[in-house]
Amino acid sequence: MRVTVKYSVILWVFGLLWGQTSYDHTIMTYNILNYEDDDGREADMRTVIHYVSPDILMAEEVHNTNGFNHFLSDVLNYDEPGLYEGAFIDQPTPDIDIALFYKPDLFEVLSTTTIDITSQWGHRDALECILVHETTGIEFRLFGVHLKAGTDSETERESEADNLREYLNSLNPNTHFLVLGDFNFYKSDEGGFHRLTESQGDNDGQLFDPIDRIGYWHNNSSFADVHTQSSRDYYQNQNYGGIDDRFDFILASSAVVNFTELNYVNDSYVAFGNDGEHYNQAINEGSNYVVPDNVADALVAASDHIPVYMELQFMGVTESSYQVVITEIMQNPAAVYDRYGEWFELYNADSVAIDLCNWTIKDVDNDSSVVECFDYFWIDPGQYLVFGRNSDSSSNGGVHIDYEFSFTLGNTYDELILISPDGIVVDSVVWDDGATFPDPTGASMALVDPALDNNLGSNWVISTRPYGDGDFGTPGEANYDVSVVEELVIPEAFRLYQNYPNPFNPVTTIEYQLPNSSFVDLVVYNIQGQLIERLVHVQQSPGTYMIKWNASNVSSGIYFYKISAGEYTLSRKLLLLK
Repeated sequence: MRVTVKYSVILWVFGLLWGQTSYDHTIMTYNILNYEDDDGREADMRTVIHYVSPDILMAEEVHNTNGFNHFLSDVLNYDEPGLYEGAFIDQPTPDIDIALFYKPDLFEVLSTTTIDITSQWGHRDALECILVHETTGIEFRLFGVHLKAGTDSETERESEADNLREYLNSLNPNTHFLVLGDFNFYKSDEGGFHRLTESQGDNDGQLFDPIDRIGYWHNNSSFADVHTQSSRDYYQNQNYGGIDDRFDFILASSAVVNFTELNYVNDSYVAFGNDGEHYNQAINEGSNYVVPDNVADALVAASDHIPVYMELQFMGVTESSYQVVITEIMQNPAAVYDRYGEWFELYNADSVAIDLCNWTIKDVDNDSSVVECFDYFWIDPGQYLVFGRNSDSSSNGGVHIDYEFSFTLGNTYDELILISPDGIVVDSVVWDDGATFPDPTGASMALVDPALDNNLGSNWVISTRPYGDGDFGTPGEANYDVSVVEELVIPEAFRLYQNYPNPFNPVTTIEYQLPNSSFVDLVVYNIQGQLIERLVHVQQSPGTYMIKWNASNVSSGIYFYKISAGEYTLSRKLLLLK
């Protein structure tokens, strides 16, 4: 059990977890044709945007800051002020830039910058935006691109794509990211498309076409249903050829196209307004079988491109009611071989005994062990249990093992994930080869306090007490020998702070301080005095604690949170607005 809700931990371990809630949102890319403040096209743009109603829009050919502001006010927020916000960088050399627009009630932009992919004047660098999904807390990155256009610019496009791939390869391998925009690729054999999608020595930045429509796209009727340019034809005195090129894409990282906490929704990729029947024609010529006539007409009038959109699924996680914590990990013993001496420790921070029968311990890959037992396998309140590779204390380094599991713990990078029989992740630890976690040999990693977040490496230290055959650790006991405990800042007084944000929707944080070790009971109740949820019910050491309350399943209104800790009792009011 954690005192903070953790959404970004790896939670897709089975490909399907019970206790999850999914949130589907539409992401779209649209080249809006050198838009600055064009009253003649804005009504048609509004028709297109309103029909799709994207939650995120990456727009290309936005004419400087003036175009960014007018598109936000005159198109996106014309009927509903404040519906969208935006992120934009006015690049110094090109006249037309890339902009991100998003619904702020669903997403928050953490940062916006440009990635240097070109040194040529008049070419655009990529726009990088880091966002977080408000409900689940899942963080992801979007890269907006507009590569050099023209049949004679393939070399420039390849250079830009190569520079972008080099940057993407520097990202963490589990990063969720998408690259979307006007790529101006004529075929998948282009060097630029290869650079982005090919397998390289470092594949952290490899991109994938969600619909896997690879081939020679230009003027090829086999790809008529995915072409995006041009929405107009020669007879409309605008752009030649009608719909015959697949210039506009949304490409996704491996973490997005495979089942993780953020996923591409299968079969949701759409070249908007393209019914597959308008190859080399204007998108509104004759009948359009996927959008109404007024929308087809608006697509022609608004831009020479049509948008591409798809659905992204964000996996929300139901927090477990079990309060079982991974408190110590021996991933690299020295007294014996790893396969004999690895172990980890669980602690029951609850006030009731918990049956661990049919619980699962695994990592993010295929390593998995189910706790099998004849009847019950209890862990009592305040009890520590040790799970080990080998239960024979004469060969495992001299440690008593309560349960024997079947897979190997990684010495550098690895994960331990604890899952209850109802399929909900109860606890997990992801260590990182010494980047923030300890990286000991012959000693365990020990959690300073069971009440602390065990996915923060700073909350773990190297054990210093010898056991058994000479390794260091406290298997089956409190980690009382860790030196960091003496360095913790002990609050001088008991405090219960006002929750933040307040008002909130639907997640808020409650913070409190304990000057003494106390049994803490923190509950939320409604204005009628009815108990809504118990957030904490456990013995806790002195310190500062932060608890998140997710009120997704509670209606708007006034609520109260009340804490009892030893001789102290306090309550405060909070306001949920949905």
